[in-house]
Amino acid sequence: MDYKYIEQLLESYFDCRTTLQEEQILRSFFSQEDVPGHLAQYADLFTYEISAKEEQLGEDFDQRIMAKIEVMESEAKKNATPSTRIIKMRARHIGPFFKAAAVVAMALTIGRAAEHAIGEQTTEDNANAVAVDPYIKSGDVHQAIRVKDVSQAETKAINDSILNVATKEEIQ
Repeated sequence: MDYKYIEQLLESYFDCRTTLQEEQILRSFFSQEDVPGHLAQYADLFTYEISAKEEQLGEDFDQRIMAKIEVMESEAKKNATPSTRIIKMRARHIGPFFKAAAVVAMALTIGRAAEHAIGEQTTEDNANAVAVDPYIKSGDVHQAIRVKDVSQAETKAINDSILNVATKEEIQ
């Protein structure tokens, strides 16, 4: 038998150029029992509607599903062990933890602020109080000159005089 017309309709179908009547012809052709072997691969494209219409949920589907869910829930309740408990955290249980966390946070904040204030004071004292000869070795602490509450100009003058003394000693 010649299937050229069906093959032409298939080409048109895959090129999206078929009409609804031509697609109905293809559906009726492929719903037959004896489809040629070289066209059998396309049968599923046109028979899916028929098989989809046949596969529908029964009217008692919802009832069967709900019955299975109830059975599973009742089994879960029977098998639940007494050690399995749900602990709900209420404000009265969590309150002491928040209070302790607040105390720790405040202590750390106050400690850090005090450390920062002491650190700034020490830095200012060191900047104004010590003038050291750059030629002094780390072990010669005796040669460090401690000067308290002097201005920057006086500190510079002292440092320059130390440098002058050191260079004179090197020259001799």
